[in-house]
Amino acid sequence: MLEAGRLLESCRFAMQSGGNQLGFALRNFLNWQPLPFVEVAGSSLELTLRHPESLSKARGLLGEYDLSSFQQRASSQRVLEALTYLEWLDAFYQALPQAFRGLSQSGCLNWLDVGAKNWAYVDALDAFSRKQFQGAYRLDGVELDAHRRYQDFTTRSQAANAYIQPLPHAQYHEMDVLHWRRTAHIVSHFLPFVLKNPHLAWGLPLHYFQPHLLLLHVLGLLEPGGVLLVVNQGEWEAEAQQRLWEQAAEHYALEIYPLGVLPTSFVTYRYPRYGWICVKQEF
Repeated sequence: MLEAGRLLESCRFAMQSGGNQLGFALRNFLNWQPLPFVEVAGSSLELTLRHPESLSKARGLLGEYDLSSFQQRASSQRVLEALTYLEWLDAFYQALPQAFRGLSQSGCLNWLDVGAKNWAYVDALDAFSRKQFQGAYRLDGVELDAHRRYQDFTTRSQAANAYIQPLPHAQYHEMDVLHWRRTAHIVSHFLPFVLKNPHLAWGLPLHYFQPHLLLLHVLGLLEPGGVLLVVNQGEWEAEAQQRLWEQAAEHYALEIYPLGVLPTSFVTYRYPRYGWICVKQEF
């Protein structure tokens, strides 16, 4: 029975991956853009956030990181998403400030964001870099499935390139990060696929599911003393991430700092978010 169950599971994965392969190929072949992407500015925070504590925290972050112009041009949903990521970044910094200090002393700080999707939160990365590093910086967002479409037929790529127009330090790349070669001082990977089912559920072919290889690759891109920031959803993915850290530690000298459950003051998620800071040691 056990062998039969494994065989059925393998067949299911193969069938779903085959369908995903076709869909993924079509998305990349039919990458036409029938309509321009237009972002409509949203309502005030007072109408979006009804809880006084959340509203107070949002105002604090927007003021501390000087995001008034972003708030005026962005949709309500994107403001909340950017605030969520900024809250996580702030938690990372408060947990281990020494890991971030001195990263840009050698010149321009390079930040690689893996699996950027439509990069709706790019303003959070920009604001954090502007405040915490106070020097030259560069943001590169890499997305494998950049031609995934929304209900209005616009694509992730269209949205991302619209979002980065006011941000001269940011560039969006439609590619597999395994082909990326430029080194980075910071790598962020928010909600990586560490289990097969979520990977397939998001329409990606199974052969792209290589979490161990992907982690080793991004660690190889990190400069000595560089920082890798990871956020997982749910306890099962956090446990899978822990196993990946243990495997990666066989290849690199790493310091892993589990932050546990991250705050989510602005968006309600089905599963809690778990944060990790990984510092690559100098040899």
